[in-house]
Amino acid sequence: MSCSSVHFISSNSLPVDMNYAKGDTTEVSVEVSKDFYLWGKYPEIQKIEVDKIFAMEGFTKVSDLRINEIHTTKKAMWMFFTFGMYYPQSFKLIASTN
Repeated sequence: MSCSSVHFISSNSLPVDMNYAKGDTTEVSVEVSKDFYLWGKYPEIQKIEVDKIFAMEGFTKVSDLRINEIHTTKKAMWMFFTFGMYYPQSFKLIASTN
């Protein structure tokens, strides 16, 4: 069992709201991957700055933020064939933008 974790944080570089914003919005999604090693023990903490990721994609404000973990056969194969030495984690960040 691993002791590592992924922290989703905001650096306040752009407005990120967990609630739905009224008005004309478009749903957008961004995939993010972080690598773990030694059965998920290292690094102990991975930080994902949600607002910076959306800002790099060209968005200025997002709302209705949802985070889904992506489960794929490829990820399972990496764990299996490396005997747990390499464990990639992938997430899909879904939000609405004006």
